[in-house]
Amino acid sequence: MKPLINCPVPVQNTVCFWALLSCFFCMAVFMLLMRQKRKSAAAGAAAGFLLSYLIMHVCREGTVLRLYGKDEPVPAALLRIPAAVFAVLLLAVTFYCAFYYINILKWRRNNITTTTIKESLDGLPAGLCYYLPDGRCLLVNHRMNDICRSLFGRDLQDGSLLCGYVKDDPVQSLPDGTAVSFRHRELVYEGSPLHEIIADDITELYQKTEELRLDNERARQLSAGMKAYGNTITDTVRRQEILQAKMNIHDEMNRMILQTKTLLHSGGEAERIRILRMWQGPALLLAKEADTGKSSNVVSDLTELASVLGMRIEWDGKPETEDSAQLSLFLLAAREALANAYKHGRAETMYISVRESDKYLSAVFTNDGIRPESYIGEKGGLVNLRNRIEAAGGSMKTEAAPEFRLSVSIPEGGEDNAL
Repeated sequence: MKPLINCPVPVQNTVCFWALLSCFFCMAVFMLLMRQKRKSAAAGAAAGFLLSYLIMHVCREGTVLRLYGKDEPVPAALLRIPAAVFAVLLLAVTFYCAFYYINILKWRRNNITTTTIKESLDGLPAGLCYYLPDGRCLLVNHRMNDICRSLFGRDLQDGSLLCGYVKDDPVQSLPDGTAVSFRHRELVYEGSPLHEIIADDITELYQKTEELRLDNERARQLSAGMKAYGNTITDTVRRQEILQAKMNIHDEMNRMILQTKTLLHSGGEAERIRILRMWQGPALLLAKEADTGKSSNVVSDLTELASVLGMRIEWDGKPETEDSAQLSLFLLAAREALANAYKHGRAETMYISVRESDKYLSAVFTNDGIRPESYIGEKGGLVNLRNRIEAAGGSMKTEAAPEFRLSVSIPEGGEDNAL
């Protein structure tokens, strides 16, 4: 049997290339066995790697010796080993690695490995991320990367960045219409802190919550409308009753006119007396209404209101204007002044000074109540009064010293747009 050094060059090259492939094969099998923590089998793969590397080195030294005639630091006995021995050794290494590679594949199908765990986590519908305190990620599944691409435009690289982003708002709505809720907790793994972030899909719950919020908003609007309706229902009923009374009066007047026309042509003295008595009530009512002017109504209304509160009013001039908007705002200001004098000042007398000039009605309201110790800010009714007077083109002023004084100036023909 020829030594390897005496074999043809193609044979030497074939043995050397075979040894190189065996080195790579042994390295791959060694790493796979170590990941499965099968150290005894991995030791055999390491021995096969060393044997293959030695054969490859012997081939290299033999080639140098043949080409350059140099003595290399390789024992001469190795160079005289027959090529068939090297071939048998390489064949044994190849079979050993092939056997364990097939065994590795079978072992992975029947045992749980880190790769199996990672594949299982990648299939979960929830996003998972485990990272160290410095932000370095140890495990991130596909779903978490999809979520981070939607939020940041890239895969998750820093776990602490994601934790800080969702800390204040753990519920995030993604551009694709889904919603996720983030949960964070700190663990301890092998004595070192480890952070965990879980992103749960809450799309259905989020949509139900939004629908409930919209329903609550609609209910709030309906409640506000019902409250406003309840506040005005008394006035509405009163207006309806007045309208119905006017309709009844109108019908009664028509009936009396027809009866009068008939009786005047065919009745006697007794019938005429009955007609006069029939018209007596409506005539007195119409006479009273015709005799009551708008200005006197305002004065009488305020006087009656003051008497109900146990107060009296001293007038310095009375409103003579016939402008309804002007009178309405004056009456509103007087009522507000009366209410504040009674409530805050415990007043007994309200002093009202009225002046009319240049189409303006000016009024000053004072009282003999308790004087305010400091300026009284406008709120509630005074704010509403100012808004309505200024909306009509007028002005309003309040003073606290030496006594509380309310001054208003109301233009003629102004519109109460604040209503």
